[in-house]
Amino acid sequence: MDQEEAARILESMLLSMVTALVDKEDEINIGTHPAGGTVLFEVDVAKEDVGKLIGRSGKTAGALRHILGAASAKLRVRSILAIPDKKGE
Repeated sequence: MDQEEAARILESMLLSMVTALVDKEDEINIGTHPAGGTVLFEVDVAKEDVGKLIGRSGKTAGALRHILGAASAKLRVRSILAIPDKKGE
């Protein structure tokens, strides 16, 4: 399995998890940026949903990263999950 196929599988899994967490599902945007052996996933959601995605003390974001990391290891790629800060908006 190549990196692009693994990235598509991981993006689909990540979209399913994020959709279950947020209220405004139509505003979910996942950017996938493969570089070397690493895939960067940038999850952009509505400003009101950022807190739900991060969770209290970052526990939800940590859990998402943990699950993504386990799935990535199974597919033999490295992944990074980024959640952009929307405080200035």
